[in-house]
Amino acid sequence: MYREKIREYYDHLSRSYRRVADYIMSNYYDVAFMTAAQLAYAVDVDTTTVVRFSQRLGYNGYPALLNDIREQVKAEIYAAYRPQPLSPDDPAGVFKDRIQHEQHNLQQMLVQNPPEHLRAVVRLFEEAERIVILGEGYAETVAELIAQQLRHRGLQAEYLPNDAVRKAATLMNVDNRVLVVGVSATAYGREVARAMEFARARGAKTLGIIGSLASPVNRMSDLVIYAPTDVPGPAPSIVALVAALSALGLIAAKETQEAVDRYKEAFDAAYQFLTREDVITALEAAHIPEEA
Repeated sequence: MYREKIREYYDHLSRSYRRVADYIMSNYYDVAFMTAAQLAYAVDVDTTTVVRFSQRLGYNGYPALLNDIREQVKAEIYAAYRPQPLSPDDPAGVFKDRIQHEQHNLQQMLVQNPPEHLRAVVRLFEEAERIVILGEGYAETVAELIAQQLRHRGLQAEYLPNDAVRKAATLMNVDNRVLVVGVSATAYGREVARAMEFARARGAKTLGIIGSLASPVNRMSDLVIYAPTDVPGPAPSIVALVAALSALGLIAAKETQEAVDRYKEAFDAAYQFLTREDVITALEAAHIPEEA
């Protein structure tokens, strides 16, 4: 399959070949209906590069690669409309059941958080000059990840570890210009709730992202996003939590497509300099004109 071949050869591909590979992996449904010339135009390379890329993977040419991609697309469509019965004991059956349970949780999140409620949540982000995010247990990693994403989008966001000294040093300075977001995956979350209680006393706004309505974070939040984490097994799921926080981050950043394109361009330039210094200078990567 083309995916396995791309993974096998990727580290040995040229920069232009990698661009073709990345586009195919991310847009294979579109590529299934593209000619070599159309794919070349989409990736901004010449048609010969697409043909030689196909040969580099071991195909006779682009038509053979295209046929492989189309077979993958057909298999996925067939599986979606004519699913194969699976036993609950079959690992594939366990995998399928878990994904379906996650789909149910995501659907419940949409039902439990109607549009007017989400608009009120968005206003919390719009009014905040700074965002502090806390998590506990399974939610800690999620909270740290989202804080990092918000910072990358230019927002003043800070992840606050579950450490009493660091929490005290940060929360003693919050006020009504700060939004404190508490993330709790389970019915536990006492430490996060205590931090939010203190923040509210200081005048900060509070938002809870909770996987269980029994979480104490629920009671210490001005507004709550309910993201169900209930799944079979001893550990909660974090899928809905990640989806909720990711969506809120997108909304908070107020990104237009133009802004997204600028971000990607700037990131790519910085990355190219840091990983392949011979391709781009530091001034070019930082978009700083060189002195005459």
